[in-house]
Amino acid sequence: MRNSMEKVTRKNFLKHFALFAAGVTTAPEIFASPTGFASTQRPEWLDSSNKLVLLNANENPYGVPPQAQKAIIEALAEGNRYGFINNSREKLKEKIATKEGLSKDHILLTAGSSELLGILGCAYGRDKGNMIFALPTFWLLGEYAKNLGVEVVNVPVTKEEKKHDLNAMLAKINRKTKLVQICNPNNPTGTIVDPSELKNFCIEASKKTTVFIDEAYIEFLPDKPTMAGLVTDNQNIVIGRTFSKIYGMAGLRLGYAIAHPKIVAEMDKLQQGGSISTSTGSVAGAMAAMDDTAFINSFLEKNKAAREFTINQLKTLNISYIPSYTNFVYFSLAKYPNDFVKAMKENNVLVRMFAENEEKWGRVSMGTMEEMQVFAEVLKKIWQS
Repeated sequence: MRNSMEKVTRKNFLKHFALFAAGVTTAPEIFASPTGFASTQRPEWLDSSNKLVLLNANENPYGVPPQAQKAIIEALAEGNRYGFINNSREKLKEKIATKEGLSKDHILLTAGSSELLGILGCAYGRDKGNMIFALPTFWLLGEYAKNLGVEVVNVPVTKEEKKHDLNAMLAKINRKTKLVQICNPNNPTGTIVDPSELKNFCIEASKKTTVFIDEAYIEFLPDKPTMAGLVTDNQNIVIGRTFSKIYGMAGLRLGYAIAHPKIVAEMDKLQQGGSISTSTGSVAGAMAAMDDTAFINSFLEKNKAAREFTINQLKTLNISYIPSYTNFVYFSLAKYPNDFVKAMKENNVLVRMFAENEEKWGRVSMGTMEEMQVFAEVLKKIWQS
């Protein structure tokens, strides 16, 4: 009887501790909010002059999905054990594989997509050579490659539409090319590549080198035109995904690769920590997040509304922008002579700025509608000053 009571007390303690750490005092508050999303932000948050509005990292502003929060809290009770004890990693791989119509041998779990990019950098950059990237695009794999002595070949996106120039990238492939990356949708431009054109590119390019398709934002597209199906009989194609964006788990660090089983096995040899690199809480949260369709669908609706609002603000100020398919918007800073990021930060709003050839561009992530209203007010203030 005493042991039973101790067990219940310990379990309750873990739950209350997790809730306290998340910044809430009672269980219902972490699972629901007036907006329909779990959130640890207090209503007065935006009114505090010393708090920053975080619109610079393409995060989900509404928190971890409620079902994922519950699963993570429950997983704390087994946090003293490695993940291979309860087979949770294998269950998640099976769940992802089933969704993609593949086997779990096609899936490699990683501590965020950043770990995957590090693995790719090592796997395909250890023999030097070159890697081909769009300009601009997500930069991390290129940084890993340069640190290994790999030549980074940048191919500018198309001038008007800011899309990957697939023909130009294909033409750059030579006998020294170890990998070519396509980010679809692309970060920071928010643009997409026509699925049939991308498929043809993958087939042709993979005859000569490895093609990495970064699909971190693929869930924002209604038809989700993934290239995952190509890995069943092609060992030169790797797909990257993450739970950091639409699933709201950026700080919990969980991503995965989709590739031919032979390639997965090779990448697994380079994974630091191997089967224990991802936390039991993150794995449990990811399992639940995939099923929290109410959260995901509501987030997509709110993200679309915030994006449309933001675009209208840019139009009002006559600021050129690129149509976006994601949770961020890329816009021209050609008419702004000063340091845009600095000016925004001085007004407690964090955004990003990119140098594209000789042009300057800004990128703003979609926050809550209240946060985007703050962004709009600050943007108007500094643009007209």
